[in-house]
Amino acid sequence: MNTPPLDEALKTYEIALDNLEDSASPMSEEQIIAVLNARDFVHATVQAKVYHYYHEQKTLVALDVRLKQNAWQISKVIDFSSWRTSLEPPDTAWWWHLETEAELARWQWWDWLWRGLSIAGWTANLGLLIDLLPRFLIAGTGFAGAVAIAFPSLLTLLQAISELTETGQEGFDKLLIRLGIPKHFHGEAQLGATELLLLILLGFHFYLPNFSNFSNRRGFENYNKGQLASAEAHYQQALALNPDNVKAHYNLAVVYEDLQQFDKARTQYQFAVKGGFVKAYNNLGRLHILNNKPSLAIPLLFKGLAGAGQASIKVRYDLMKNLGWALLKQGREEQAEPILRSAVSLGSSPEGIEKISNRGSAHCLLAQVYQGQNQKTKALTQWQKCCQLGSSANPDEDLWLGLAHKKLKEDNQSCGQNNRKP
Repeated sequence: MNTPPLDEALKTYEIALDNLEDSASPMSEEQIIAVLNARDFVHATVQAKVYHYYHEQKTLVALDVRLKQNAWQISKVIDFSSWRTSLEPPDTAWWWHLETEAELARWQWWDWLWRGLSIAGWTANLGLLIDLLPRFLIAGTGFAGAVAIAFPSLLTLLQAISELTETGQEGFDKLLIRLGIPKHFHGEAQLGATELLLLILLGFHFYLPNFSNFSNRRGFENYNKGQLASAEAHYQQALALNPDNVKAHYNLAVVYEDLQQFDKARTQYQFAVKGGFVKAYNNLGRLHILNNKPSLAIPLLFKGLAGAGQASIKVRYDLMKNLGWALLKQGREEQAEPILRSAVSLGSSPEGIEKISNRGSAHCLLAQVYQGQNQKTKALTQWQKCCQLGSSANPDEDLWLGLAHKKLKEDNQSCGQNNRKP
């Protein structure tokens, strides 16, 4: 049997494909076998001919692409396994194994989706990294923090290279091949790598409050040791990692107050107040009183007292004491009296005696209230309590102790000396 010329075989192959694709009705098994037989003839012609023209090769490649594009539909109509059993085509005859091509085509059809999701994920990764990196750099989290953030940063850079450069994409494909991942799964692998990195960066992002709390605890330890500079640095680290850490704002304000940097302290207390931190209401209110602005202090202290139901007895005492002080500053003795008496009551309770160190303050202020109301006997009683419980180590009480000495001396009474002990 003479082998037909390649052009004639290709024409037969093309006509069979046209019939398969252009049929108004669903493709039939007969049409499919006609295409496969035509491809067998093409193969036989190619094997018999020593030299092939470029246009013949190009036509064959184009026709084979068309056949592979129909692989999915073809594999639904014909049972390739049965036909191969009967006809025994060689393993190199890939057209008799189109179910494999169909599976590949089915996965590759989704590559546009995986590619789009990978780009979206990479964009999200870059956004998260841009948010995270300055926080760790500004915070100065040390070697461990630098290593922790360097790892996802390097991964993001490598991912960017593999996504945006041809060389990087080729390198990534080679890596996947070495790992034994089939080429038609490379899109899914790219997406998987992107999502894994996204999870790592999200982990860092959601763990920022924990990093911040750790720095805040370190700062508190330094503060208790009297290391104010180290405490300040750690509180600033905590806020760089989580600007909404109200405890860090409050603690930093306390450091600034100790350093007599009152403007900075007020700013940090205001941040803590915005976060609803009850102790900040008290401390900011006190600074307003010291700045001779009781009108700013009073609404703050009222609001803080309203939200102090679960606060410690020390915090409730200080809020009452400072509110009474602010009202006294405005000459509102009648309103100040019951509030200061409540503070005195808290300080006189067994728990108050144990936990409140500045119990003399409420007595000193209440004495001034009675003094303003011309209730001399009650005022002298409170001045004595002020002397007994007050301490010159407390800057607020030191001034009031001076007043207590003066008022008691005018009545030929003396102020005890225990109050001068820190």
